[in-house]
Amino acid sequence: MVQQKRKPPGGRPGPSRFLNLSHPEWNPIFATRRTNLQYGVENGTCIENRGLLEDDVVRGFMKDGDESDACLPRADKVEQYCFGASLESLQAENGDVGGPIAWLDERSCTGGKEQARRYRGPLTARQLYEQLKRPRFSIPANKVSESGNASASEGAASAGNNDSSLSGVDSEPKPDLENPHREEKRPKDLDLSRSQTEPEPELEPDPYPDAEQRKIFITNLDRWGILALIGTASESQALGLRDALYKHLAWENFIGVTFPPGLPMFQLAFHIPFYVWRVSERAWEDHRLDSNANRLRQCRDVSFLDWKSSGPSNFLYEAQMSCLVAGEDDSRWVAYGFFDTYFDAVDEAKETVEAYHDDAIMEGGMNADPLTYGVIDAEKTVRTPREYFLSCFRIRIAQVKHEWVQVVAKIRQNIRDYEQTCQYSLCTSRERSSSTAAHHNEMVKSSRDWIVQVKRLTTQLLLFLSKTIGAWENFCVNYAIYFENLSSPRNGERSLRDIEITFTELDSLRDELEYLAESCSEFAQELELRLILESNEVGNMQHKIAQDNKGLTLIMMASLLLP
Repeated sequence: MVQQKRKPPGGRPGPSRFLNLSHPEWNPIFATRRTNLQYGVENGTCIENRGLLEDDVVRGFMKDGDESDACLPRADKVEQYCFGASLESLQAENGDVGGPIAWLDERSCTGGKEQARRYRGPLTARQLYEQLKRPRFSIPANKVSESGNASASEGAASAGNNDSSLSGVDSEPKPDLENPHREEKRPKDLDLSRSQTEPEPELEPDPYPDAEQRKIFITNLDRWGILALIGTASESQALGLRDALYKHLAWENFIGVTFPPGLPMFQLAFHIPFYVWRVSERAWEDHRLDSNANRLRQCRDVSFLDWKSSGPSNFLYEAQMSCLVAGEDDSRWVAYGFFDTYFDAVDEAKETVEAYHDDAIMEGGMNADPLTYGVIDAEKTVRTPREYFLSCFRIRIAQVKHEWVQVVAKIRQNIRDYEQTCQYSLCTSRERSSSTAAHHNEMVKSSRDWIVQVKRLTTQLLLFLSKTIGAWENFCVNYAIYFENLSSPRNGERSLRDIEITFTELDSLRDELEYLAESCSEFAQELELRLILESNEVGNMQHKIAQDNKGLTLIMMASLLLP
């Protein structure tokens, strides 16, 4: 039977009706190193700027300026999972905030020279908070540009240029009285007695260079990790972080690009919910609870699917991966990665910050970038935001595909086992005596109930996979245009091509899930019909027995009346 391809819910997304009006393109200003950024504002935090009190930190942070206090669904969701935690407890020296969950990489690329802040190893939520509280940018009296000339003051740049970052500027720096025309000065400490061919002495590296490019990787984002981010995010970073936190917790799909209104900033994001199939002796429950003690991610025992095995149980876990790359230009941006790994046992190939750390410090090891699943060396990752986003997405969506392959393969095998064993037993047992009729009827009912459960599960998986594919199709129609004219076209095009191939494979898996769901429907209908027919057969048999019994009764009565 030829299967018709299922369209994702809502049909294939069409282009926005306003697409031609907006002339979407990647703003050329992002390709230049801008000199009018508000470093003082970026060093401050959103909650400090808003003057939020301790008991209103989460809700106040999650509220956008145009939202009403009466309707804050994002704030409600995040606040639910921060229940029982406070910024004050996170800031305290003592108190349990959980084990290591985070990896942090911060680098400066000023003048084309790369310099990284000291690697701190696996971080707890408290340690992450302490590191992120450090000023992201240094603000000397004269902020010198890469060309060697002092830049205009932050305040003047903000007042005279529409590309200013945010309201609230740094105080104007004091003029250089020794060099009012900002001419290039000769080094005062030049040793003329030293041979000019002798190399200059090497300077000690700055332990805290500007964190122009910051990467934050967190596993199983919980209430303490959320507070570490909320308590340190600047006003500009808060714009994208609000939506990222909500979508991650709400288990939502999104792949796309957004630009905050009125601000020359970009936000590249993907949020991919998926399912994970694991076989183990017991379930690995998600430890993250909301205020009603409900788990963030659910686990379902699907051992009923396996007709043959009597070994370890089968579990289907909800999982989510989220990534946000947000910044002001190609030189200065922040990448956030939130990844669920709770479903794997510690002694297995579980993705943890400790595992990445062990690989980095071992002899011949690599300082792997966890946002890229450890595939790319953190020292060699691409330094432009769009290319980096595509690299992360290419690698992580391939990981999602592998999980879906396993889920579909397990269901397919279980249905095949059913066809080979149960259906055969039902067919061979048609030649049966009346004494086994009740047992056979129970077998048919049990098979029907099993196939109905499988169909329900398969349909649920089909719906979720369709939504993910729909998010990719929406990206292709409305957002792919922003990835034209990349600074590294070869790397970007390769990533996009590989991503497209991965989604083609996911589309094939969706077709197979649809076929399996339809097969289950056919099996269920067949079993329902069999139950009806056999119920009629039982009724006819009982009627025949009743007639036979009536005849025997008449014969016996007649024999008694005879002399």
